[in-house]
Amino acid sequence: MKTAEIRFEVQEDILNTLNQNISEFTMQLRLYAALHLFKKHKLSFGKAAELAGISRDDFLLEIDKNGIDFINYEACELEKELTRLQHDHSF
Repeated sequence: MKTAEIRFEVQEDILNTLNQNISEFTMQLRLYAALHLFKKHKLSFGKAAELAGISRDDFLLEIDKNGIDFINYEACELEKELTRLQHDHSF
């Protein structure tokens, strides 16, 4: 799989304030980005776990720890999905 490298600078005092090294900070940013993009329906569960660089099981735990709904349908979306499922399974 082809990858892209993203680089940006962070002031050292930010790392010091967070008591993190570059590697820890990078992993945390990847996780926060993945959680946000999953919550906003921009990435699927599997792709968000890949972005975070963790297993799907660990990402599911992070979703729960951060109070993010794994399945988040708006009422109208849920109605459409239920109607579609009923139609698909009617004989």
